[in-house]
Amino acid sequence: MNELCSTREMVERIKDIISRRVGRKKVFDWHVAVALDIGQSTLASMIKRDSPPLREILLFCSKELVDPLRITIKKNC
Repeated sequence: MNELCSTREMVERIKDIISRRVGRKKVFDWHVAVALDIGQSTLASMIKRDSPPLREILLFCSKELVDPLRITIKKNC
């Protein structure tokens, strides 16, 4: 059975997507917070509690035309 990745892993995968899109080598957590339309401190709390912002990730995937399973499922880790 497939499991969800950790919130930190999901954020790292989103960073990879953002980095490819903007051609930037270094992408920070605040870039992910902006892309997900949540506050930076909110994202930091979610990472600390390992509680992913699934709704925001799904909206991001829809906007960026990315398969949400690529970001969220551990099988793809």
